[in-house]
Amino acid sequence: MEPEARRVTPGRLPERVYWFRRAFVVVCLGLVIALLMWLGSLAGGPRTAAPRAASAPPATTQAPSPPDSLQATALPAPASTLTGSTSAPTDSTSAVTAAAPASSAPTAAACDPAVLTLDVTGPGTVKAGTTAPITVTVTNSGTDTCAFTFDSRFAFRIVSGSDPIWSIGDCAQWAPSGTQTLAQGAAATWHTTWDRHRSQATCVSVATTLKPGTYVASASYTGSSSAQLVMLLTA
Repeated sequence: MEPEARRVTPGRLPERVYWFRRAFVVVCLGLVIALLMWLGSLAGGPRTAAPRAASAPPATTQAPSPPDSLQATALPAPASTLTGSTSAPTDSTSAVTAAAPASSAPTAAACDPAVLTLDVTGPGTVKAGTTAPITVTVTNSGTDTCAFTFDSRFAFRIVSGSDPIWSIGDCAQWAPSGTQTLAQGAAATWHTTWDRHRSQATCVSVATTLKPGTYVASASYTGSSSAQLVMLLTA
């Protein structure tokens, strides 16, 4: 006999469809459970510390390079050029600043010899074997400040009667030099020492034995009055 064919109830799906659905649900449920267990293991397991960022090497101090221009960096310009300005000075301003000369006091005019007063001081007596310190002063007797110069107009000599003994004219190295500014009443001074010797025109002082007597030291400046010192030489 032939097997009887399975009857299908009208409106009902085949049985294998239900079995497929059941299997699909079971598989999905298993996946959900496995996913939950995996998430739980992640949440409950030991936490590993996040890797620390590599420490940056210590910064080295480096001197800042000078700016290319004051205008580019908005820095104030130097006070010597344009005070308070934030831009670099122009070429014309720099040129004017550099060319401006420093102020200086006006130079005094040369002294008029007519207002100069000379004086010679020293010992009145010079003993044998000693020297005579002599000082010459040139005083500005005028009312204005002036510049006095020791030059060839100044002369100093020692004589005994008509006998010339010693003179700065015999050697330029013995003569004073230089310029001094003299206010009213101020004086320029020159110091020298006479060793009781004679001088020669070759810058030589000749050791001689001068006779006791009167010797006169005189100082003069061309255009001005002269001054004298009388000395008594003793044995």
